[in-house]
Amino acid sequence: MKRVMFIGVLIFMLSLSLIAVSENKDFPVIKGPYFGKIAPVGRAEVFMNGVISILNEDKMCAAFSPDGREFYFNARYKGNWAIFMTKEVDRQWTRPKPMPFTSDYTDRDFTMAPGGKTILFGSNRPKSGGAGKSESLNIFVTERIPSGGWSDPRNIGDPVNTTRNENYPSMARTGNLYFFTQKEDGLGGCDIYVSKYVDGRYQPPRNLGAAINSEQHDWDAIIAPDESFIIFSSKVRPDSIGAQDLYISFKKVDGGWTAAKNMGPAVNSFHDEICPSLSLDGKCLFFTSRRRGKADIFWIDAKIVEDLRPADASQDIHRAVSEGDMERVESKCLNPKALFFMGKQPLERRIFS
Repeated sequence: MKRVMFIGVLIFMLSLSLIAVSENKDFPVIKGPYFGKIAPVGRAEVFMNGVISILNEDKMCAAFSPDGREFYFNARYKGNWAIFMTKEVDRQWTRPKPMPFTSDYTDRDFTMAPGGKTILFGSNRPKSGGAGKSESLNIFVTERIPSGGWSDPRNIGDPVNTTRNENYPSMARTGNLYFFTQKEDGLGGCDIYVSKYVDGRYQPPRNLGAAINSEQHDWDAIIAPDESFIIFSSKVRPDSIGAQDLYISFKKVDGGWTAAKNMGPAVNSFHDEICPSLSLDGKCLFFTSRRRGKADIFWIDAKIVEDLRPADASQDIHRAVSEGDMERVESKCLNPKALFFMGKQPLERRIFS
């Protein structure tokens, strides 16, 4: 009897191995966290050319899990934008697949919150209590569940979402939510707003003002976890290199923002640069560029942030997490039971505390 059971288990394990091999057929053998790669210094390059960023296929947005063994990005799926994921299993990265909650709706322009337990994105899923595709994009959230998967997306609700388009959400450690929309108090086109998280509730969104927003479209903002700087895309400014460039603004000691600065030719091109994001360890800056005729993911060492920091910007807005410390922070921003962890990296340069 034991012999029969052993043979059964052996056959089952073999079948799982064959399934894994079949799923990864024609997918290159890649090993190690962050695909075993190191971000280029000094000038941005295509990220995982021929593997993730592929000619004639649109790819945008990028996020690694805290351990660097899961990677998320946007790609087309059945005519809509969807969030795809690949992960390292048994020292081999798997072929990317759409997230399990993918459906007939568009899920795009996502970012991962500090701690890696929450993904926020824009979607035309039904608004709260509604049915059918929405005519505008709202901000939705999915959270990591105990099994390791992700929850069904839910609308983040009022006062953030309205009948307008709200998109490209980015969350700070405080729970403050940054995103773009177009309102009557805007400076022109789409503007970047922040909804502060106070006493367990989001507050009415506030325009970030003329230091960041312009008369053109300003959107796709990623906020540093400690809110010490913000990177965003802006359209056709006097100092633009291309049609849409990435700009950066730093929080000043007095709480205001420095005048937005073009991030320069190390990042920007004569084409569109959009959808910036930061790796959770603060080492890499990702963004999307259309310099190859369609959307590709690019990356660069985040040292460029420090290179652009002006003298009047605060470098000590929030206390840095002490060496070797793992601070357990209970966040009630999205889910009273969701736990976020802020871990200190080994002694090295970090661009935010």
